Amino acid sequence: MASLSTSKDDSTLDAEGESMPKGDKVEAFPRISTTETPELDYISTSESDYPQISLSKRGGSGRTMSKAKAKRARKEHQRSTSGQQASSSSLRPAQDVMNRIRHDPELKVSEYVVGYKDRHVGIMEKAVENWSVEGVEEEEFIPLHRIEYFRRTTDDHIVWHREQRIDEIFRSGVSGEI
Repeated sequence: MASLSTSKDDSTLDAEGESMPKGDKVEAFPRISTTETPELDYISTSESDYPQISLSKRGGSGRTMSKAKAKRARKEHQRSTSGQQASSSSLRPAQDVMNRIRHDPELKVSEYVVGYKDRHVGIMEKAVENWSVEGVEEEEFIPLHRIEYFRRTTDDHIVWHREQRIDEIFRSGVSGEI
């Protein structure tokens, strides 16, 4: 039985709103009940969002599909609405690309620039060899999460782009599926 104290006269009311004498012990645990619901194979959003997928009861007569087929339908819907391919491979982080450009003997560090977001100006570029990876106390330190792309200066080719999910250094992201 739950109780409620009122500030008016310090009387105590039980769960039904009846007055209780002061000093009586009161249980402070709410009553909880559950209702049984039919089991569902899966739940999805409306058919306008994901055609061919519906909510169905087990053994029901509604349209059903396997979880794998539903997942494929959702991915196909995402691809068609986003205008770009969804990648099963994740994009390598900017730090990995930076390290590869700096330390791979086949790549010349002087041929690459970093495009990054400046909080006040917008997109800026800086040579990879001048990029500071030291502590945050330095005035020219720029956090890695602001890097938008890496560009090769010899042919003005973007070799890594965060938003477009291009990675021609490690072949991850969308570039890995081509």
